[in-house]
Parts: sequence; C-alpha cells; structure tokens
Amino acid sequence: TGRSHMGGIPLATSTGAELDWFIGSNGGHRVNLRTREIEERLCFPDAEVADLRRRLEAEDDGFAFGWEAGDQLHWEAPFLELYPNRLTGNALRDEDRLSDGTTPTEVGKMFVAHPDLGHSRLIERLQPHVGHHHATSSGINFAEVTPHGADKGTALARLCAQLDIVAEEVVAFGDNLNDLTMLEWAGRGVAMGNALDEVKAVADETTSTNVEFGVARILEELV
Repeated sequence: TGRSHMGGIPLATSTGAELDWFIGSNGGHRVNLRTREIEERLCFPDAEVADLRRRLEAEDDGFAFGWEAGDQLHWEAPFLELYPNRLTGNALRDEDRLSDGTTPTEVGKMFVAHPDLGHSRLIERLQPHVGHHHATSSGINFAEVTPHGADKGTALARLCAQLDIVAEEVVAFGDNLNDLTMLEWAGRGVAMGNALDEVKAVADETTSTNVEFGVARILEELV
C-alpha cells in the first residue's frame, strides 16, 4: 500500500484477518506483523531531500511539501491548506507534525503538491529532478517521491525472493499509478474496474470495481 505503517496497519488488520507482512509507503518499508518488527526501511540520503526541495522551489514557488520521516508525518502549512481534511481530518494527529520550515532527516517518502497541477502533470514536472528515485501518485492530486528501490513491484519482489515465491505464483490488485510496477511484476496483475486506464493497460485482466467486491471475486476463484 501507499499508506505508512502508522495508519496502514490498523486499517489492514481491522477486519480481523491474520496477515504476515505489511509493505507500506509504496514499498518503502516492510513490517513483520507477527513480531511487529520493521524488517526493512528505505530512506533518502538527507542531502538529496533538501536538494530536491531547493531545486523545485527555485523552479516554482507554488510547490508545497510534506514528508514521512521515521514514524512521523511532517506537513508544511501550504500543503495542509491545499488538503486540510484529506490528510488528517480536522486536526493533526499525534504522529503528525507541522513543519518548522526545515527539511526533516531520515525521510522515507516526500509529498509534493501544487495548487495548479494535478497528479499526472506533477509527476511530469518532478521526473527531471528525481533521478533514479521513484515519483508516482495514489490518485490524490499530489505526488509521492520514494527512494530508489521503494516501489511496490520491487518491494514485493524482494519479499517473495526471501520466501522462495516466484512471480508466476503472485496475484496483485491495483487501481492507480503507484500500482503499476506491482502489476507488471506479478504473474497475474489484476486491475480494478475503477482503475485508471493506464493501470488497465498494463494489467493482465480487469475485475469488477472495489464496491462490487472485485478482489473477492478473484480470490474466490482461486480457492
């Protein structure tokens, strides 16, 4: 998932399902849900995060930023002005912090927004600046930049290699841009019926929408 482990694990386990691992932040970290140990966490070199911010601000002062650093989320005021409720509800959660104007260290994900750019255009603007790192979006009108190796497909491949599971044995579901690498890697990549056209184009097949129990339909077929 693109969600961090702070918010994603409670959501993933809320159904009572017994899960073994949680891969969050678009592949940036992996948590063993049996031991609650963070087995893997990828971070940017601190200097590269600050440099990316400087270069984007020099190009356009409309960019706004947020960061996932360690077990906290940091938001600049302009970012929260663009997304006051989407991110945190009516108030900042305990694990959220309003940025003091400096760039955090040990950043695992960088959020970039612009009032005049949707997520696709944002990614286009970011690509010349991110180098070998990964820029994507989960569908909200901001972009997410993660370190090299922190994308869903690569992270899933790493875990499967440890478990001696080959790609042909893996089924993956997705609906947005941050799912592309995962759907391309998995032996059976399934796009949701409500997925973006770009996602359906790379998937092996399309199921029904999320509200029509598209994932369950495929799982029932498998078992």
